[in-house]
Amino acid sequence: MRASLPCTVAAVVFLGSPASFAAEPPAAGVAEIQARHDRALVRELSEYVIAHPKAADRDQAYAALFNKAIEHDWFAEVEDLGRKYVQTDPNGPVKALAQIVVTMARAEAGRYDEALVRFRDLVKGLDATEAQEEFIRTFSDEFTARSLAAGEYDVARQAMAAVLDRFGEIEAVRQKIQQDLKRLDLVGKTVPSFSAEDVQGKPVRSSDFRGKYVLIDFWATWCGPCVAELPRLQAAYQSYHADGLEIVGVSLDESKDAVLEFARARKVTWPQVHNAGASSDLVQAFGVSAIPATYLIDPQGTILRIDLRGQALEDTLARIFRKPGASRG
Repeated sequence: MRASLPCTVAAVVFLGSPASFAAEPPAAGVAEIQARHDRALVRELSEYVIAHPKAADRDQAYAALFNKAIEHDWFAEVEDLGRKYVQTDPNGPVKALAQIVVTMARAEAGRYDEALVRFRDLVKGLDATEAQEEFIRTFSDEFTARSLAAGEYDVARQAMAAVLDRFGEIEAVRQKIQQDLKRLDLVGKTVPSFSAEDVQGKPVRSSDFRGKYVLIDFWATWCGPCVAELPRLQAAYQSYHADGLEIVGVSLDESKDAVLEFARARKVTWPQVHNAGASSDLVQAFGVSAIPATYLIDPQGTILRIDLRGQALEDTLARIFRKPGASRG
């Protein structure tokens, strides 16, 4: 959940001792230096709240600890402390952060049934006010995104329903969730028919890809998560293109030149459609409300998955494109 939201002994061991940090090789860059300092901070905060359970500033320590864990997705490392806080301080000021840690840790462990229970508890405990709107929208977007990437569509639907039930009177929340649910309903349906032009002026039609797996990737050069995912897409294209994988990029950039320059500099070889100048609005056709957004389409033209990213993308493609002699599907 990087930049998305405002320990037991085992976690402390995982994060490392002062001696182990001192023995590490020189950092490769600023991000690694910051991560090392943050790990040391999380370790020390964990030690502090364990050693001083009744300290006057314990809530401050827990808040700093949980916020840093959320920033770096270090949920498993501090899950036990999150559980402990929720149990011992059911009305504590840091309860919501602790619930996020536990919810996301359960999701990371693949226990989406348990994560959903925790998610519902968190939503139920929040005031249904606009003051909480940004908080719940950010967290619910992250949780549902992970559920979608994992193919846990029923969990995503129930999580959205929980937010809609609690915050549905807030128009922005209601509209966003209704749009997301409509998009989720595309899974299992035939891909919307489209005919557009790529940035080279060549036709790109949905009918051209029958018989192949197609990943349609909605992105933009200014979208950090989209750009961060590019090396993974390039590796997938290199690994599976010869076996029948196609990728179509749909850019939401204002300028087509930005797309051309980026694709040339990053050696992106699959077709790129500039949505604003493609003679067809693919964003509207696919119901895209935020990026990155992806759609995996099977050879029969059915939408199999949406929002595949990260390891989930790699795992899904590895299952589909098996070794020679193995079945696909």
